[in-house]
Amino acid sequence: MNALREVDDYVDLLLGTGPAPEPVAIASAACAPATRAVPAGATPAAPPPEAAPAPARTASAATAEAPLQGDRRRRRGERSARWLRLRCGGQAYALELLKIREVVRPMPLLSLRGAVPSVAGVMNLRGQVVPVIDLGVQLGETAAVDSGSTRIIVLEERGEVLGLRVCGVEDVVVISDAQVEDAHASRLAPVGDRRIHGIARIGRDVMLLLDASRLLEMPLRPH
Repeated sequence: MNALREVDDYVDLLLGTGPAPEPVAIASAACAPATRAVPAGATPAAPPPEAAPAPARTASAATAEAPLQGDRRRRRGERSARWLRLRCGGQAYALELLKIREVVRPMPLLSLRGAVPSVAGVMNLRGQVVPVIDLGVQLGETAAVDSGSTRIIVLEERGEVLGLRVCGVEDVVVISDAQVEDAHASRLAPVGDRRIHGIARIGRDVMLLLDASRLLEMPLRPH
């Protein structure tokens, strides 16, 4: 009925503004919507033959997309994190960026009496006293020598703050859980060393992934 009303309106408009259109033109204008309308009580016409393959195409597309959706779900479930690459001596390490508050240049340190050998001292970081350890000494590497590349990485977690003096920092890389290998199984870290989270390979570079939480728990004084 809407189609017929539109045709009537169209005819009235033309009658008011100029000569009526040819009957063929009116019929062609009404033809398209009229074929879609189904009169009351009439049996609906069968769908055109060309529309029949449509469900098959939809099912085929859904079947083809199913593995892709599964891959996307697996990728969403796989955790990845950003890690800061650093160096101590000749070994490459990395720390999860989420646990790093900031990276600063070396500053004067005050010695901490009675501390373990890896403690380099304490620094005044904008009014906050922060203990600093030499990460190389802590991990059995050589101590970091003050140079233009030396940095102090400030860790922070649950109110605990610790500075790590390192030979240098490089860049930030994204590492997924699937890329992390067991460092102890590969004999790159002593068995039972909880400071090492695992290892990751970036190109030819093999990095030891450090557990920042374990480093923050390291005692600063002998037991």
